[in-house]
Amino acid sequence: MKIKYLLLTICAASLNWSCVDNSKNEDSFDVTKILDNVADNIILPQFEDLKQSTDDLKSAYSKFENSGEQEDLINLQNTFKESYSLWQSCSFVNYGNSTLVSLSSTLNTYPTDVDKINSTFNDTLDYDLESGNFANAIGYPGLDYLFFEGDESEIKNRVEQDGKTYCLKNIDLIQSTSKSAYSFWKENTDNFYSDFKTTSSKSKGSPFSLFVNGFVKNVEVLKNGQLGFPAGKFTLNQPQPNESEALYSGISLQLFKAHLANLERVYKGQSLDGTDGIGLDDYLQELNTTRNDENLNELILGVFSTLKEKADLLEGTTNEAVANQSDLVNELYAKIKELVAYLKVDMTYAINVQITYIDSDGD
Repeated sequence: MKIKYLLLTICAASLNWSCVDNSKNEDSFDVTKILDNVADNIILPQFEDLKQSTDDLKSAYSKFENSGEQEDLINLQNTFKESYSLWQSCSFVNYGNSTLVSLSSTLNTYPTDVDKINSTFNDTLDYDLESGNFANAIGYPGLDYLFFEGDESEIKNRVEQDGKTYCLKNIDLIQSTSKSAYSFWKENTDNFYSDFKTTSSKSKGSPFSLFVNGFVKNVEVLKNGQLGFPAGKFTLNQPQPNESEALYSGISLQLFKAHLANLERVYKGQSLDGTDGIGLDDYLQELNTTRNDENLNELILGVFSTLKEKADLLEGTTNEAVANQSDLVNELYAKIKELVAYLKVDMTYAINVQITYIDSDGD
């Protein structure tokens, strides 16, 4: 009964929010223009960068393993940070094969289970990190703990000795998973890449529907996972510091900003180097979609701009910002909620795409 009531509440709220008009223009937009640009100039190169970063991570670990020197540990930590940041640019792609559907769960489930990781130390029995038993103890968050918790001697002991096997297994998992994701697109496995670029349907399960749903859902990850949960938005405004991303390395705000920047790029159809391509913004602009007589695309771009300005004012980690800049964090969270509504309700209505994923926070 509670679930049914919640769904009715969400639907009612959506109806109250949405006041969209694009009746002036017939929708003749070719969505394959967006999909072609997204596949070739966003998804493929960003997965290639992620794959390369995991290769670099493996090399950096091998170098530290051989030397044990502080400078090589620092290089390993910095290489990890770069790879973790690049992951943010790929996190909106949750469609394709089973690897891609579960990509976020494999690479970035947090908070990580420290006790589970520690249980592997000096364990003479073999274990499989891909088993469900380790679902909360793998990916970047696991390495975040391994590489940054404690002082230098504790970290070295973990990485070189006690946690060496786990470290190698987890790096291999991150590397192989990233390579598999890239290869799936690059090699046109099951013709998914070519079909993605050339299918004009907007029905449920179509490439355009998968892209839009993946994108909007990823905006909700920004709102909930990266800000809402640690800020206590789902626990009666009681902050939950252990829910923060990158808890040990302290780069949570760096990851948040990287994610935000990529979401804006994807919306605009821009590649990593800033080259402008056909994006969702062009679709809304051609439709001349308005909300309460204001251009919807301009409203969305305005929110992105405001979010960047507010995020740049935050200092330290997400947890430090929640503790020391609570008013600004609240403003930022409210703005992301506004963005979610514009995208999830107004945009999808205008472009005639059904939201197919389920959430329970009422946006």
